Amino acid sequence: MKDNFNSLNDIIKFFDDVSALVDEIVDTNFPPSLAETYIEPATDLFETEHKVFIILDLPGVVKENLHIAIGPTMVLVQGIKPRPEQMQAGASFYNLEIAYGIFKKRIYLPSRVKINSVQVSLKNGILTMEFNKDKKLTRIVKIE
Repeated sequence: MKDNFNSLNDIIKFFDDVSALVDEIVDTNFPPSLAETYIEPATDLFETEHKVFIILDLPGVVKENLHIAIGPTMVLVQGIKPRPEQMQAGASFYNLEIAYGIFKKRIYLPSRVKINSVQVSLKNGILTMEFNKDKKLTRIVKIE
């Protein structure tokens, strides 16, 4: 069995790569003034014997405004939920309870997953992700 990480440097490089990917997604897809404030969508996370499931509530979000980054133990979902066209400047607002703007959700998985096994769908404002579990265990290292 081949190990994914051969040294501490490999692990650090992996996390640096993931961090750089997240920064690139935020920097290239969102205006700088909005990059610090975001909405966290409601999320369900559960597993069965062989699968891990994530369900996010994203009403009004289209796939073109959605970005997903996947690692074996974490998933990052982010995007933009735009205001409806009817909400024009100059309108008088009496009740504003619906959140619009940038959303971001970092989800730490309960089990390692095979990232190439993911099945993703966005239907009626519900984002569903299904992963096969990765049965590889963390390597135990003996200290001499």
